[in-house]
Amino acid sequence: MPNLDGTVSLLIACVEFVFIINLLIFAEKNPVNKLVISLIALLFSYQLIEFLICFAGWKEQIFIYLAFLNITLLPPLGLFTVLKFAEKQKKHHYLIFLPALFFIIFYPFVLDQFAVTKCTVLYASYHYPLGQLYATFYYLPIIASIIILNKKWGAESDHPKKVLTRTFFFGYIFTFIPAMIFAIFFPDFVTAVESLLCKLAFVLATFLTFFALKNKTISK
Repeated sequence: MPNLDGTVSLLIACVEFVFIINLLIFAEKNPVNKLVISLIALLFSYQLIEFLICFAGWKEQIFIYLAFLNITLLPPLGLFTVLKFAEKQKKHHYLIFLPALFFIIFYPFVLDQFAVTKCTVLYASYHYPLGQLYATFYYLPIIASIIILNKKWGAESDHPKKVLTRTFFFGYIFTFIPAMIFAIFFPDFVTAVESLLCKLAFVLATFLTFFALKNKTISK
């Protein structure tokens, strides 16, 4: 049988690449939209690397590290984008990248502990150090982003901005609520949570694409 491992990653990467091209051509280049494009670019990069790991057999630790580098930056960059959109961004908010920076600097020193434990058509599973600590710092920015967007949606009086906020908020909700449900009912989800979350984040990328195409008046 032909090797199909990682083919879903390739499919998602191709669609996310189309999203990026469309945004580069059609979206207004304001600060929030530039951050949105960066988020989708990180998602695209992860899916492409996972495809190469599983399909092309690039299972060396350096490629696993590159995949983790992408997904490690996603939650703080997402929160940073939310703060920028909500017009709450301050200079000290750059500190939200410190936990990600810690892991990005620390992990090259323990590359020998990285391994791909499973590859399938849909996902990959990894072994890596400090898993529980990594998960804590991974999910906190996501939870904070949801809370901020929810508050902004409720407080927003301008209809176009309210629609934009709702689009951004639903992107997070429709991505991470299903993830929580899958984690409860499907134990295998937890063992491959990084890979499967990035698959579900295709939903977030879709919502963010619509958001950025409509975001023509905020944060110029």
